[in-house]
Amino acid sequence: MDLGRWAVIDIETTGIDPLDDEIIDLGYLQFEGTKLVKKFSSLVRYEPEHQGELSQFIQKLTGITADMLKKAPRWSDIEADLLELEGHRLIAHNSAFEEKFLSKYFEDNNYKKSSEETQFIDSIFFLGLMNPERSSLNLESFIVDFGLADKEEHRGYSDSLDLLKVMLLTTYFSFEEKEKRFFILSLMDKYKMHDYWFFKFFSLERKELLEIATQIDFKMSDFEVDKETKKIKRQNFKPNFSFEFSGKNISDILAQESKIQKVFPRYKHRSSQEQFALRVGQAFKNNIHALIQAPTGTGKTLGYLLPTALFSLAEKKQVLVATGTKTLQSQAMEKDVPAILDLLGVQEGQLKIAELIGSSNHLCELIFRSNEGELDFFDSLDNFHRKFAQVYFELVFFHNQNSSQSERINRGHLAYILKKVIPDLKEKDSELAVDYRACTGSNCPYKQSCSYLQGLREAKEADIVVGNHALMFTWPKSFPRPAYIVVDEAHKIESEATNVFSKEINKTMLEAFYRQLISMQGIGALFYLLSQQKENDNQEVIRRIRAEAQSMVDILSQHLGSLSTMLEAYFKKQTRYSSQYWNEQPMIKKSGLKDALATSIYNQIESLKFVFANLSNLLAPYMAMFDPKSMQENNDQVAYARFETFMSTVMEIADNFNAILEDSESTTNVLKFHEEEGYIMNSSPINVGKNVFEGLLNTSSSVVFSSATLTNAQGDTGIQGVEWLTGYTYLPQDRRFKTGFFLPPVYDYENKAKVFLVPDFLPFHHNKFVKGALDQLVPLIKDLGGRTLLLFSSRQRFQEATEIILKNFEGKIPVFVQGMGHNIIEEFKKSGGGILLGMESFGEGIDIPGDMLQLIIIDKIPDLRQELVIKERREFFEKSFGNEFNDYFQATRARSLHQKLGRLLRTENDKGSVIILDARVKEWKPNTLNNFVKLMQPYKIQLADFKTACAEAFNFIKD
Repeated sequence: MDLGRWAVIDIETTGIDPLDDEIIDLGYLQFEGTKLVKKFSSLVRYEPEHQGELSQFIQKLTGITADMLKKAPRWSDIEADLLELEGHRLIAHNSAFEEKFLSKYFEDNNYKKSSEETQFIDSIFFLGLMNPERSSLNLESFIVDFGLADKEEHRGYSDSLDLLKVMLLTTYFSFEEKEKRFFILSLMDKYKMHDYWFFKFFSLERKELLEIATQIDFKMSDFEVDKETKKIKRQNFKPNFSFEFSGKNISDILAQESKIQKVFPRYKHRSSQEQFALRVGQAFKNNIHALIQAPTGTGKTLGYLLPTALFSLAEKKQVLVATGTKTLQSQAMEKDVPAILDLLGVQEGQLKIAELIGSSNHLCELIFRSNEGELDFFDSLDNFHRKFAQVYFELVFFHNQNSSQSERINRGHLAYILKKVIPDLKEKDSELAVDYRACTGSNCPYKQSCSYLQGLREAKEADIVVGNHALMFTWPKSFPRPAYIVVDEAHKIESEATNVFSKEINKTMLEAFYRQLISMQGIGALFYLLSQQKENDNQEVIRRIRAEAQSMVDILSQHLGSLSTMLEAYFKKQTRYSSQYWNEQPMIKKSGLKDALATSIYNQIESLKFVFANLSNLLAPYMAMFDPKSMQENNDQVAYARFETFMSTVMEIADNFNAILEDSESTTNVLKFHEEEGYIMNSSPINVGKNVFEGLLNTSSSVVFSSATLTNAQGDTGIQGVEWLTGYTYLPQDRRFKTGFFLPPVYDYENKAKVFLVPDFLPFHHNKFVKGALDQLVPLIKDLGGRTLLLFSSRQRFQEATEIILKNFEGKIPVFVQGMGHNIIEEFKKSGGGILLGMESFGEGIDIPGDMLQLIIIDKIPDLRQELVIKERREFFEKSFGNEFNDYFQATRARSLHQKLGRLLRTENDKGSVIILDARVKEWKPNTLNNFVKLMQPYKIQLADFKTACAEAFNFIKD
């Protein structure tokens, strides 16, 4: 049935007379058909000096106090939200009350957008027909009898929501009384009630009712019809635990092993996990920041999710859980979040948890539809890739239109292989990326199926938002970032913060913009908007802009090609030039020009800076000329979105040029060159910890940094570098715990792990390193029957090792190689004993408990990136804090190695060895080695020759 546009609405007022009384609370749920468009809730400011004191009766009835209303928005601030419901069917319980207070606003609206009349429809009549046996039809009686709540809240939004739930339950369970349902339908047909809105609602299919219920987080399966009384009631439901937010309750929950094991079968009560959970709770309760090291086996995820859930339930505060990567974010939503809900016994909707990903990870259907006319399906077959890309995205958006938010496709779901082999698809993927700065929001005709807008809506209303580090720093402007945050995998914070706070311009970006300027896509959208202004003749303006834009095209054409050529020549003059990897040099400064080539490069870059500054100045005045909210036509909205996206790119590049060419002591400005990838100009902050403090800690009530690998086991070595990088150093004493919290190791590393550091072998860059290493390792791997993970820090060594391992073991012991399939970890676990190969970063996050993995081979101790910004950070640390070599450089390397070693022991019964090959250790001074060994605690590092390491590793594993 076509429900049209409708909303369930409720208001709270100071009394019953619209002439003398005022609205103090407005709430509604807005729908188009069965799709939820908007949830709205707001108190309304009440001025007691003009209207008298708010009565105690109203305060008692609604729970709305006079102080709450003093801080609320005025009616003039929210009237526009009400008027969005013009032309809708407004469903209310005893709707005459809402109508007498609200109808005047629709009647007085001088800017009507709808030709349809706004109608108030009373749910009392519908519920009366459905329940002729009931003597009371007040909303509270349904709420209590159905088991929705103990009472009616008398608040605008919650009463609207409860009314909708009552309507859904009444209609849904009518299918169980088939005769009654048929009779009601026949009566409505007989008396020609087809236009009665509730006839359409009652005629919905079960799946349509469930679709509505899902969108409001309402689980109708929690209810049933009593076979004797024929009345709807909630099934017997009891929470597994108390939801009280207190240290005692957290400890009590974690002590109940048998209950928790129903959800987490491997669960064991550990005092370290309890201490971790209590510290998270203390940080939230006292509004202070925390730094916690929770070693492998602590149960870190449950340790922070339990106090987070209880805090949000009890305190009604929104919390952000920021994982290290998008992969871990997805894992949290698919595995960890459902588990904590099951563990607590939380009803669906009682604790709302939403996943939020950045705008650029979503696809914009509005832009896609605006490009449809550009494709000629009668082109030659040479355009197959272009046509395929178009059809592919048609299917993507068709899927999204017919799926719930959790099932919608975003850019991360698109098949990588298709983007790799079909350049048109990759280009269109980038073209369709949502730009939050140009999003038309509620005016977009595709808002109901937009994964970005619907994701934002769900996140705004969630109790817990699951995001990632990058999103945490680049939070959408449409609603405030939660004040309470858990930062998981906090050891990644330096790299993530560097990416976010850096300014970059690269060859691909400039060439893509050049093509866009040639095609006049963005400026053409402006021309369209100007031509639609009937009151102005903008032809001369359009001609002037076109001429100036063409001049800029000519300048870009001259510079872009020659800049690449000059940069290649410039870098090839430098010592230690590499044809395979990225090369880096300090940004050329105007004050330090030494030769003609450097001068030409600088002039080219400065000229490009002026091009973008001039283009920004030329077009910026037109940004304020148009109001997207007043646009009625889709073509206008599309044009504005394109122009705004174009302008955001122009302004971003102009801003980045300014930062890159600025001679600043607070940033590292560099040029990078790669023979295949082109060039990059970059400006990165040196004091990244200060950025984290200002951008995160200083604006939040409580941030809990958590990782298994912040420093060594005792937290007495390398901690100063961690405190700096997380911004913890800059906190006043009353906003932090005095020291970080370092939980004791869970596993018996002394007796269960042997770590051998081998310095007496070929340097890792030697051309015989891989073959020589595997000559000794292959017999060991054979004797162990596989059960081995090999990690390599260079792709060349990884590829060479893959060939040798496959040659020796294929068909004898299963071999699993990073990049060969999406489920190689699960396949490795099922193999009963295989060999797993990957790059260095592959060794983070792998969870292989049991004896399937007993040996790890690492080609060298991890290094910090050899970049200028790292060099300048080391200098800054030494100048500002102390020993950069021990507390920053070596500590960072040790954290990275800890991550790899953490794959070895995953349960109390696991046992295994690690062999690390690194000839550089021979050159280390005793103090350097001793400090590194201390940083690696609780692992005991043993120096050994290669042969001895292999023999002792085998004996230890087989003992």
